[in-house]
Amino acid sequence: GEMEMYSTTIAIPDLEAAKKFVNISGKYSNHVIRLKCDHYVIDAHSIMGIISLDKTKPIVLEAEGTVPSEFITDIAPFQTNDTK
Repeated sequence: GEMEMYSTTIAIPDLEAAKKFVNISGKYSNHVIRLKCDHYVIDAHSIMGIISLDKTKPIVLEAEGTVPSEFITDIAPFQTNDTK
């Protein structure tokens, strides 16, 4: 069947947010979590990757498989209500 995928738009505006985000994604290191920004795709567990993204652009988070509800709660502060 289709692979389950969780997808949401987030914002990581600065270094402080990037550090917080990596602390969260690190708790879920056994999950495949990607961040897409423009045509870049980076590993959500990589602080260097996150820092290199254009922070003025919306970032799409994709997590493969079934994500724990705690993960969704943890990343809620980063979510944007941007439906564009």
